Amino acid sequence: MFYLMVDMFERVGFLIAMAFVFSRSKWMRSYMSYQGDRRNHWRFLIFFSLYSILGTYSGVTVSQYDYKPAPWIGYVSPTAAIANSRTVGVVIAGLLGGVRSGFIVGAVAGLHRYSLGGFVAVACMIAPMLQGILGGLCRNALKRRFRNMSTVPLAFIVGFVAEMMQMALILALARPWDEAFGLVMMIGIPQTLANSTGVAMFFMVYNTIQLEEDRIGNEHARKALHIADLTMPQWKLGFHEAVRSVTATLHEETRAVGALFYSGGSDQVMEGRKTPYWIDLPLETQGNKTIGHFRLFYERQQDDSPSRRRMLGSLAQLLSQQYASAEGERHAQLLADAEIRSLQAQMSPHFMFNVLNTVKSFIRTRPEDARQLITHLSKWMRSNMNNSSRTLISIRDELDMVKAYLTLTKARLGDQLEFVTDIDERALNRLIPPFTIQPLVENALVHGLKRIERTGVIILRIWQEEEGEQAKVHITVEDNGVGMQQDKLRTQEEHAGLALENIEQRLRYHYGIEQALSIESRQNEGTKISFWVR
Repeated sequence: MFYLMVDMFERVGFLIAMAFVFSRSKWMRSYMSYQGDRRNHWRFLIFFSLYSILGTYSGVTVSQYDYKPAPWIGYVSPTAAIANSRTVGVVIAGLLGGVRSGFIVGAVAGLHRYSLGGFVAVACMIAPMLQGILGGLCRNALKRRFRNMSTVPLAFIVGFVAEMMQMALILALARPWDEAFGLVMMIGIPQTLANSTGVAMFFMVYNTIQLEEDRIGNEHARKALHIADLTMPQWKLGFHEAVRSVTATLHEETRAVGALFYSGGSDQVMEGRKTPYWIDLPLETQGNKTIGHFRLFYERQQDDSPSRRRMLGSLAQLLSQQYASAEGERHAQLLADAEIRSLQAQMSPHFMFNVLNTVKSFIRTRPEDARQLITHLSKWMRSNMNNSSRTLISIRDELDMVKAYLTLTKARLGDQLEFVTDIDERALNRLIPPFTIQPLVENALVHGLKRIERTGVIILRIWQEEEGEQAKVHITVEDNGVGMQQDKLRTQEEHAGLALENIEQRLRYHYGIEQALSIESRQNEGTKISFWVR
């Protein structure tokens, strides 16, 4: 019995080695992950049918309570039987492919065994069918525990029960009964232990493969995120420059021998050289419209493993998301620029008309004041044009433009206007969107101080509040004008054309504040508008 067990384990080891080699194929991997691709189902059935038949042919002939090792079995005498490893292939087929697959493989293996003859031929024909069904029924149990240590002992138990089922069928169907009993006593323990161990070893080997796949997958994920970190700032460039920079990064970081970006059927950017082996990464918009592909070239056909496919798919999605995000920011900035220009177009003509009329009236009576006004006007216009092309400016620059504006306005209004400032010098270098303070001052002047009989006062306060690691800068523009009703604080009628909504949208865009402007007002007492930045 000991020597028979040794021979059985040798044959099982050969079958497991063969299964390991085939497990490297892509279609086999899908079944081993319990996600069988139905297009490859015929391959799966053919492989395990031949695998089970090989388990029969590579068995050991047992006759007259003795066994005769042979490299290949082609015929079984009426008084002989085979100690074989057929069960390994049948049970694995059921565990991976389900009941139908297990039954088909078992039927093929059983019919083949029946064709070889022997006094246990009928029992050995029926047993593989039942074993395949048993493996299929146990498939869900292994699927739930897949990749856990419990997979291996479960597989061993299924193989053990399948072999015990075959021994029971031999005792029930084979005749004469005493020879069947002697056969079971001789091969029962070696064959059961060897085949049960073979099924368990198959899953043990595969679990090891999966752990290695997971490790490689984690490496690929880290690599994809690293590449994404490198490419994120590159998308802020112009599209063609960004594509060129991203292509160079992919060429360097993926260790491809070449990389290109093509769109519209033509190559746009090329790094390195081309080979017959490539992988495409589509670049898509948010609407899933493909605008081009990054193509990576390699020296040889790459291992198309699940982890590599996931990594490249994730990288393509990350690049597409980065492109969509950059485009969204670019469009938002264009909208903000358009709104700023619209704001300038609204406030400049009326203001310029009043300033020029004031200069005209000063030319004869107060020529020096007229010259100073022209100097301030020039300074205001220069700041206006320079700031309109910038996304952010310092509070100092915005304040200079406000002072120039008020100087020009006060020249016209004289003592009817008083401007008071309370400025924290620490806050002057903080960046804010252009045209945020001046429209508030103009709003107070044109609407808040309109039709009041007392001297109009505009108060501008800017102070820095220390809060944790990052300071917060508060900005307030207050007037002593006519004020507004409480229910009309945010309506366009009270502040038409002065772009409060524009200011709030830009503050919300840059700082993520849902309600960026705080407005407090009382009728006949005045209005205070505040906001803060970090």
